[in-house]
Amino acid sequence: MADIMADIDFTILTPNAMLGYGYRLDHFWYGIEHYKPAAIIVDSGSTDAGPYKLGMNKMTCSRESYIRDLSAMLDACYYRKIKVIVGSAGGDGSNKHVAEMLSFVQAIAEDKGYAFKVATITNSLTRPLIKQRIVDGKCSPCGPVPPLAEADVDKAVDVVGQMGAEPFIEALKQDPDIIIGGRAYDPSAFAAFCLSRGVEPGAAWHMGKILECGGICAVPKGRSMIARMHRSSFELTPLSPTERCTPVSVAAHTLYEKTRPDRLPGPGGVLHLADARYVQQADGRTVLVQGAHFEPRPYQVKLEGVERLGHRTIFIGGIRDPILIEQIDEFLEAVRAYIQNLFPELDKTDKCRLIYHVYGRNAVMGTLEPTPRAGHEIAIMGEVVAPTKALSYAIANNVRTSILHFPYEGQLATTGNFASPLSPQEQDAGEVFKFSLYHLIDLTAGEETSLFPVTVQTLASTKPPPPHDAEPERLTADERHVFATATPVPIPPKQVPSGEITIQDIATVVRSKNSGPFELTLDIMFDTNASYERVRAADVLTNDVIKALYNVADDDIITNMYFDPALAWKCTIKRPWAQGSIGERDTLGTQQHAPLLTVTVPALRV
Repeated sequence: MADIMADIDFTILTPNAMLGYGYRLDHFWYGIEHYKPAAIIVDSGSTDAGPYKLGMNKMTCSRESYIRDLSAMLDACYYRKIKVIVGSAGGDGSNKHVAEMLSFVQAIAEDKGYAFKVATITNSLTRPLIKQRIVDGKCSPCGPVPPLAEADVDKAVDVVGQMGAEPFIEALKQDPDIIIGGRAYDPSAFAAFCLSRGVEPGAAWHMGKILECGGICAVPKGRSMIARMHRSSFELTPLSPTERCTPVSVAAHTLYEKTRPDRLPGPGGVLHLADARYVQQADGRTVLVQGAHFEPRPYQVKLEGVERLGHRTIFIGGIRDPILIEQIDEFLEAVRAYIQNLFPELDKTDKCRLIYHVYGRNAVMGTLEPTPRAGHEIAIMGEVVAPTKALSYAIANNVRTSILHFPYEGQLATTGNFASPLSPQEQDAGEVFKFSLYHLIDLTAGEETSLFPVTVQTLASTKPPPPHDAEPERLTADERHVFATATPVPIPPKQVPSGEITIQDIATVVRSKNSGPFELTLDIMFDTNASYERVRAADVLTNDVIKALYNVADDDIITNMYFDPALAWKCTIKRPWAQGSIGERDTLGTQQHAPLLTVTVPALRV
């Protein structure tokens, strides 16, 4: 192990998985003091919330949240000379949000009297360049999406490209105090800092994939994490004294939001994790990771772009009458037919649509729901999208009042059919978009940096700077005592009966999550090898089982595999609706796991 760790030894601190989500200051300052990181790096980007951020130029978090999170980071930067690097500023990483994030840094510097050398990385991908790549056959889908057309590029409200590590490496050559990057592949900022210091690509990218999610790989799931880097390996330690990393918890994180856990493609290559190894260290809280391999590939950048579809109005209400619930489908379609007579454009195109979400039956899973039966009461949310705000409201108002007063067979309640909890009863839900660009374009040599230019400037306050040796005390005596004496929360193994059981009786994690805007991924994890092998040997998670549970076809199943390092099973399927667009039922994809819970696992053979 000494040879593995020779030559390189530095640490990186990430305070949380998303800038603006908050973190504990005592954990942060303990990490700064105890581990003396060379850099504080945090990702700020995601498509999890859907396409509206890029369409509406909205940041993921509020200005106040960003300034709160940045303040302590900039304190450490000023007083301790620790570099601060932010990736995918504002969530979508648009040039507008790079500039806005820079203004937050400027505001903090002005308020505290700080001066910083700041590098910003923007995106100079142009529409003509993208369209020429389409013409040249150098553009391909990223996932289950149709080929990109030039018209899609023209209709997009905004387009960004996920930069790799190279622009961050170029910025680091200028020795800035702070780097604010535009849209980036999530691990890029982390990998770049490591690559610039001689870490091998496999270790650099593998660490970045884990650390960009903060302390999620800890047990219990945490926020802040330290990575100690070596030439071909790294160690992970959570900053909360009550959390730990385990080989399984760290290996399991490579499943998170990914199509498959053993091959992670990114700009310029593929990270291979089949040979990665995870070793618990003597402190019981730290895991050493090694063995990942990065395979260079022709350089491609993922594009993200969104198209405006229209304006959305919603309404919601409940139905308790069993007579109406028994015939709810026929009733709602009768209302639809009536409204189509009033508004002939309704449901003719994607630009003008009415969608019902029937909560208590299949509102969460839609067409994936294997048991779409109604309960004793249901809620109906109506979603109307139309080209204009006025038309959207007019249709929604007519639909809601029709549901309230429409007759149905056997009706006894003649005063109204719909319990409305809100007033006004129609709610403006704003503009609605769809991901129209989620494609890869080939780059020529040098474009991995030239398309993402670096600008360096100095931010100075009008106030006198505080002395660098006059830093306030950051931790109290009580907080120091906690870090010195606290121990991780014990997590005993799950007790599993030997007889016939279900997945929820044997698994420790059963979850679902979006893997990009067009895929849904399902994970099941176990805490012992015996439980994992029991389920694997039972062969109860086949494609035929998934097809029955989720009403999908063979072509909809992208991945179905077991992953030994994490004692886990993974399945990825095509999303039946585009994330965050019209008819969205679960933006983050977090409630699609439920059918897996009741899969039967046979009794152990005696």
